[in-house]
Amino acid sequence: MATQIVIGNKSYIRIDDSFHIDWDDKGKNWVDAWLPDTIHHLIWNDLQGQNEIQNKDPSTGNMTGNTDLNATSDAVGSTTIADLLTWGEARKLQIEQAQLDHDEAYATWAAADDGTSWTKTWVDYDSNHS
Repeated sequence: MATQIVIGNKSYIRIDDSFHIDWDDKGKNWVDAWLPDTIHHLIWNDLQGQNEIQNKDPSTGNMTGNTDLNATSDAVGSTTIADLLTWGEARKLQIEQAQLDHDEAYATWAAADDGTSWTKTWVDYDSNHS
């Protein structure tokens, strides 16, 4: 399971401070209710500073305050930090496997040298992409 997750709602997800997921690549197992529009950022990591939910008014985009997070059982939207960490690790592994599958298919295509153009990306090999 991942130990760190930072989410910029509708922007990006960072797993273990090293693996970046674009919002569009969060995959089909993401549940929108996990992060309602009232959440701007979620921070759960071991870097200096408070682990927290940064809240906003969705109609104005203005910050409305922070909610401290102290345990992986703490609620975030309709889920918990622990569930987001489990999801994050699974999604990271899915993306890494799709990237490997893409690279293998590309190598096979390149070796065939049949004059066609390669247009696929790793997303074409990710059955969990939405």
